[in-house]
Amino acid sequence: MEIIALMYQQGIDNKLARILPEGVSINIVPAGIAVRTSAYLIDFLIRAVVLIVSGILLSFLGKAGEGIFLVIYFVVTWGYYIFFELKYGQTPGKKRYNLKVVQDNGLPIQLSHAVLRNLLRSADAFPVAYILGVLTMVFGKQFKRIGDWGAGTIVIYQQPSTMVKLLNTDVALPPPVELSTEEQQAIIAFAERSEELSTARQNELANLLVEPLAIEGEAANERLKKIAQHYVGQEI
Repeated sequence: MEIIALMYQQGIDNKLARILPEGVSINIVPAGIAVRTSAYLIDFLIRAVVLIVSGILLSFLGKAGEGIFLVIYFVVTWGYYIFFELKYGQTPGKKRYNLKVVQDNGLPIQLSHAVLRNLLRSADAFPVAYILGVLTMVFGKQFKRIGDWGAGTIVIYQQPSTMVKLLNTDVALPPPVELSTEEQQAIIAFAERSEELSTARQNELANLLVEPLAIEGEAANERLKKIAQHYVGQEI
């Protein structure tokens, strides 16, 4: 069994490994229902305020004002998400919670993705209150609604790229066997999260890798951290 599968099954975290066309490997973390709901409510309030203010101001123009309001309503309803997600990858609500819409492979979305995922909001909203969309997210590990599935997108946490000091040592050891990119990412994730895990839990996870990594002698968890240090390649 591959190392990445072992690490994933043990639930170290909910990161998803993605390899970009350039060969660069990245980790993405899907955003859950609660935070996405909070972001939606912020966007809903912004759109509501724009429509209410527009309605009040245009009410003085009679029939002409009604026509203009319908145009504004259409633009705000369908254009709000498309504009912000295409230009910035996030709406104001998503920005508040540091969320971003990307393609399934981690790349920025294009016009077709932004349009399709938002046109399918009507399907997510069926029959009322986005019930179908919420159910779709509940039963999926990546929390994707129908619009995300249709457009090939995913909402993730936008994480700054930081170099994490994995060890209080200057020792970095290469692995005894060649590892895939996904396996390397799993080991780095283990090292980054090790401080959040008890020693017993570290040993439990690390011991799963003793045989496939041919680790002997030194404690498996310490050797894994040094291998992670090798892959990060940072100076301490």
